[in-house]
Amino acid sequence: MLVLGADHAGFALKEYLTRALAKRGIPVEDLGPARLVAGDDYPLVAAAVSRRVRRTTGSFGILACGSGIGMSVVANKHAGIRAALAWNERVAARSRQEEDANILVLPANFLSRAAALRIVDVWLRTPFRRIARYRRRLGEIARIEHTS
Repeated sequence: MLVLGADHAGFALKEYLTRALAKRGIPVEDLGPARLVAGDDYPLVAAAVSRRVRRTTGSFGILACGSGIGMSVVANKHAGIRAALAWNERVAARSRQEEDANILVLPANFLSRAAALRIVDVWLRTPFRRIARYRRRLGEIARIEHTS
């Protein structure tokens, strides 16, 4: 399952991606907002998507806000979440290959719809490379999450 969420700055992009992915037969759960709310607060949406991804085995998330930075900060406060801010396809692929990112964060103010969809496509089809050093680093991250 793919879980999406946005703030006011990412709302239009989230709506576009939700429709585009659904047309491709990709199961999407839209955690909102359901309508544009100017000046809404991104932390609540980022937290909701992060909790859903963490609790639902095999799920991934996509968050969209103006710069992508705020959503990334909030999502990465949750144990087990590895949110990656991606502004191009290479960064998106690397986030999956090396960090096994389970949430993609898109900077809506800096991407066209077409570019965002290409980034999502690459991110969704790129597998984690189970190289020993990448797995070791994910273990280190998990230990940090549980000891801080």
